[in-house]
Amino acid sequence: CLSFLFNFLVLFLLYGNPVELLRGNCPLFWFSFNGRCYKYVATHLTWADAELHCVSEGGNLVSIHSLEEENFIKSLIKNFDHAQGFTWIGLSDIHKEGTWMWSDGSRVDFDFWNNLKWNDRPCSRFTQTSYQISSECLLNIHTDCTWIFSLH
Repeated sequence: CLSFLFNFLVLFLLYGNPVELLRGNCPLFWFSFNGRCYKYVATHLTWADAELHCVSEGGNLVSIHSLEEENFIKSLIKNFDHAQGFTWIGLSDIHKEGTWMWSDGSRVDFDFWNNLKWNDRPCSRFTQTSYQISSECLLNIHTDCTWIFSLH
Protein backbone atom coordinates (compact mmCIF):
# COMPACT_ATOMS: atom_id res chain seq x y z
CA CYS A 1 0.00 0.00 0.00
CA LEU A 2 2.71 2.48 -0.91
CA SER A 3 0.05 4.71 -2.42
CA PHE A 4 -1.05 5.58 1.09
CA LEU A 5 2.41 6.65 2.25
CA PHE A 6 1.83 10.35 1.77
CA ASN A 7 0.17 13.23 3.51
CA PHE A 8 -2.83 15.31 2.63
CA LEU A 9 -3.83 18.72 3.78
CA VAL A 10 -7.32 19.15 5.10
CA LEU A 11 -8.76 22.54 5.84
CA PHE A 12 -10.92 23.14 8.84
CA LEU A 13 -11.97 26.64 7.88
CA LEU A 14 -13.20 28.78 10.73
CA TYR A 15 -12.71 32.39 9.82
CA GLY A 16 -12.82 34.69 6.82
CA ASN A 17 -14.88 37.45 5.35
CA PRO A 18 -18.22 36.30 3.93
CA VAL A 19 -18.37 36.31 0.14
CA GLU A 20 -21.59 36.37 -1.86
CA LEU A 21 -22.08 33.07 -3.69
CA LEU A 22 -23.12 33.58 -7.30
CA ARG A 23 -23.94 30.98 -9.96
CA GLY A 24 -22.70 33.10 -12.88
CA ASN A 25 -22.25 30.94 -15.99
CA CYS A 26 -21.76 27.77 -13.95
CA PRO A 27 -24.01 24.68 -14.06
CA LEU A 28 -26.84 24.26 -11.55
CA PHE A 29 -25.54 23.77 -7.97
CA TRP A 30 -22.15 25.25 -8.90
CA PHE A 31 -20.83 28.67 -7.90
CA SER A 32 -18.66 31.08 -9.84
CA PHE A 33 -15.53 32.87 -8.68
CA ASN A 34 -12.98 34.58 -10.95
CA GLY A 35 -14.03 32.62 -14.02
CA ARG A 36 -13.98 29.17 -12.39
CA CYS A 37 -16.88 27.03 -11.21
CA TYR A 38 -16.86 25.42 -7.75
CA LYS A 39 -19.04 22.80 -6.12
CA TYR A 40 -19.31 21.75 -2.48
CA VAL A 41 -20.09 18.04 -2.10
CA ALA A 42 -21.52 16.83 1.21
CA THR A 43 -20.89 13.14 0.43
CA HIS A 44 -18.11 11.86 2.67
CA LEU A 45 -15.25 10.23 0.73
CA THR A 46 -11.55 9.62 1.16
CA TRP A 47 -9.23 12.13 -0.54
CA ALA A 48 -8.39 9.68 -3.33
CA ASP A 49 -12.04 8.80 -4.03
CA ALA A 50 -13.07 12.46 -3.97
CA GLU A 51 -10.32 13.33 -6.47
CA LEU A 52 -11.36 10.42 -8.73
CA HIS A 53 -14.95 11.67 -8.71
CA CYS A 54 -13.80 15.20 -9.56
CA VAL A 55 -11.71 13.94 -12.49
CA SER A 56 -14.67 11.90 -13.77
CA GLU A 57 -16.65 15.16 -13.98
CA GLY A 58 -13.85 17.09 -15.70
CA GLY A 59 -12.38 18.80 -12.65
CA ASN A 60 -10.13 18.32 -9.64
CA LEU A 61 -10.30 18.90 -5.93
CA VAL A 62 -10.03 22.65 -5.48
CA SER A 63 -6.71 24.48 -5.69
CA ILE A 64 -6.41 27.82 -3.89
CA HIS A 65 -4.25 30.59 -5.34
CA SER A 66 -5.16 33.77 -3.44
CA LEU A 67 -6.57 35.09 -0.19
CA GLU A 68 -9.71 36.12 -2.07
CA GLU A 69 -10.16 32.58 -3.37
CA GLU A 70 -9.56 31.16 0.10
CA ASN A 71 -12.27 33.48 1.48
CA PHE A 72 -14.62 32.35 -1.29
CA ILE A 73 -13.94 28.68 -0.42
CA LYS A 74 -14.59 29.42 3.27
CA SER A 75 -17.90 31.07 2.40
CA LEU A 76 -18.87 28.12 0.23
CA ILE A 77 -18.19 25.69 3.07
CA LYS A 78 -20.03 27.86 5.62
CA ASN A 79 -23.05 28.07 3.30
CA PHE A 80 -23.46 24.28 3.23
CA ASP A 81 -21.86 23.16 6.51
CA HIS A 82 -22.58 25.46 9.44
CA ALA A 83 -20.39 23.28 11.67
CA GLN A 84 -17.54 23.82 9.18
CA GLY A 85 -16.12 20.33 9.45
CA PHE A 86 -13.20 18.84 7.58
CA THR A 87 -13.26 19.48 3.84
CA TRP A 88 -10.84 18.00 1.31
CA ILE A 89 -8.92 20.28 -1.05
CA GLY A 90 -6.48 19.26 -3.79
CA LEU A 91 -3.18 19.84 -1.99
CA SER A 92 -0.95 16.80 -1.37
CA ASP A 93 2.63 15.57 -1.34
CA ILE A 94 1.64 12.27 -2.97
CA HIS A 95 4.38 12.43 -5.63
CA LYS A 96 7.29 13.47 -3.40
CA GLU A 97 7.29 13.59 0.38
CA GLY A 98 7.45 17.20 1.53
CA THR A 99 6.85 18.68 -1.93
CA TRP A 100 3.30 20.02 -1.92
CA MET A 101 1.39 20.15 -5.21
CA TRP A 102 -2.19 20.75 -6.30
CA SER A 103 -3.98 17.77 -7.84
CA ASP A 104 -4.86 19.88 -10.91
CA GLY A 105 -1.14 20.28 -11.65
CA SER A 106 -1.00 23.98 -10.78
CA ARG A 107 1.86 25.24 -8.69
CA VAL A 108 1.53 26.21 -5.04
CA ASP A 109 1.73 30.00 -5.34
CA PHE A 110 -0.24 30.95 -2.23
CA ASP A 111 0.45 29.40 1.16
CA PHE A 112 -2.29 29.77 3.71
CA TRP A 113 -0.75 27.56 6.35
CA ASN A 114 1.59 30.23 7.76
CA ASN A 115 4.83 28.60 6.56
CA LEU A 116 4.60 25.82 9.12
CA LYS A 117 6.57 22.63 8.61
CA TRP A 118 4.58 19.47 7.89
CA ASN A 119 5.64 16.08 9.17
CA ASP A 120 4.31 12.53 9.41
CA ARG A 121 2.48 12.75 12.72
CA PRO A 122 -1.06 11.51 12.10
CA CYS A 123 -3.86 14.07 12.32
CA SER A 124 -1.65 16.76 13.81
CA ARG A 125 -3.20 20.16 14.39
CA PHE A 126 -1.00 23.09 13.46
CA THR A 127 -3.26 26.18 13.33
CA GLN A 128 -6.91 27.05 13.69
CA THR A 129 -7.34 26.86 9.92
CA SER A 130 -5.32 23.86 8.77
CA TYR A 131 -4.71 20.26 9.71
CA GLN A 132 -2.51 17.48 8.48
CA ILE A 133 -3.83 14.00 7.85
CA SER A 134 -1.20 11.32 7.32
CA SER A 135 -1.34 7.83 5.86
CA GLU A 136 -2.47 6.30 9.16
CA CYS A 137 -5.58 8.46 9.09
CA LEU A 138 -6.35 7.71 5.46
CA LEU A 139 -6.89 4.07 6.34
CA ASN A 140 -9.43 5.03 9.02
CA ILE A 141 -13.07 5.41 7.95
CA HIS A 142 -13.43 8.47 10.17
CA THR A 143 -11.24 10.45 7.78
CA ASP A 144 -13.88 10.50 5.06
CA CYS A 145 -14.63 14.17 4.50
CA THR A 146 -16.82 16.48 2.49
CA TRP A 147 -15.03 18.08 -0.44
CA ILE A 148 -14.93 20.96 -2.91
CA PHE A 149 -13.92 20.77 -6.52
CA SER A 150 -13.62 23.08 -9.49
CA LEU A 151 -14.01 22.64 -13.23
CA HIS A 152 -11.10 23.21 -15.61
